[in-house]
Amino acid sequence: MPLMIENKDIIIISNQMLDDHYWTSKQYITMELIKKNRVLYVEANYSFGKLMFGIIGKKWPTVPFGRLNIENDNLPILTPFPRLPFRNHFRWIGWLNQKLLLIQIKKVMRRLNIERPILWTFLHQTADLIGKLDESITIYHCVDDWPERFVMEKMGRRSIIIDDEKALLESCDLIISVSPKLLDNYKIDKRKYRFIENGVDLNLFCIKDISYQVPKDLHQIPKPIIGFIGSIGNWIDFKLYEDLLLSFPNYSFVMIGLNLRKKDINTLYQYDNFFYLGLKKQKKVPDYINYFDICLMPFNQTRIARSLLPQKIFQYLAMGKPVVSTDLFTLRPFSEILYLANNADQFVIGINHALKEIDNNKIERIEFAKRYSWPNRLIEYDNAIKEILN
Repeated sequence: MPLMIENKDIIIISNQMLDDHYWTSKQYITMELIKKNRVLYVEANYSFGKLMFGIIGKKWPTVPFGRLNIENDNLPILTPFPRLPFRNHFRWIGWLNQKLLLIQIKKVMRRLNIERPILWTFLHQTADLIGKLDESITIYHCVDDWPERFVMEKMGRRSIIIDDEKALLESCDLIISVSPKLLDNYKIDKRKYRFIENGVDLNLFCIKDISYQVPKDLHQIPKPIIGFIGSIGNWIDFKLYEDLLLSFPNYSFVMIGLNLRKKDINTLYQYDNFFYLGLKKQKKVPDYINYFDICLMPFNQTRIARSLLPQKIFQYLAMGKPVVSTDLFTLRPFSEILYLANNADQFVIGINHALKEIDNNKIERIEFAKRYSWPNRLIEYDNAIKEILN
């Protein structure tokens, strides 16, 4: 059956740069959509504060006046000029930022002759754009618990973030959530709500005929290796992780990813079997996973952790790796393919079982992950849009 999302103009409003170090759903969905559509990818418009840090410390992209970059006929990329700071602290600033963004998008639409686009936003603070771009359908794709995340990182007031997201939920046509626990504090019209899990890039995360290269920083790390890849934030249970380091002194525990918990990471360096290897380029991540014996997801039971359904599950499984994880509500539908644990003792049991069964269910894990390929996710999105339009 042909897809409905073909030969369309689509505007994706993202909270990431397209060439970010580590890709998430926004980039992958864009790459699928441009195969048969034209996608205007609107990048994150960093604040003036980040712009200054970028200029001084060269840590952020510096595009002070914005730009339009046309990668190819199907992928124009708009980098907006920097937004005003404190958008989640003061409602009028958030409103003004949306107005300024709207002006930029409309200008690009005129230049590119974009008509009746599908508006697909990942930003919680975009309700004021809806209905002003002559869009054919509006989609809010929720990928995180923004009220919890921004407050945790001291980036806004919970009440303002909730009000902004609520306004978006009420005004858009279709709501997609990557986890069944996201948005459960809102009253949502169930007819326009769809839960669709994240996907996996099977061209990157797969078992290849040629052997993977062993990364240099893994050469001297003894096996078996129990590995974690992903952002290391407040959702990681460091007490549990420390218990596992003590329980398996002859096993190597490797962490790779963006370090948002430097103090906790520094504490773990006292253990000879702990190795933090930093943030890696996306295309190199499979080399590390391939060398792991077991993949770990040691989440805590905070609100933000309980809403997680991360991409890394499908990346691990696509490479045939056994996965031992905290038993979260969102992961229970995957209990037959994951080793779920509620505490350190159960993690120990799960790791021991996983080590004994590394190759037993390898094919089953790979086949399971194939259901979550990005082309299959696009079919799910397409069906959701059809249902809403009907």
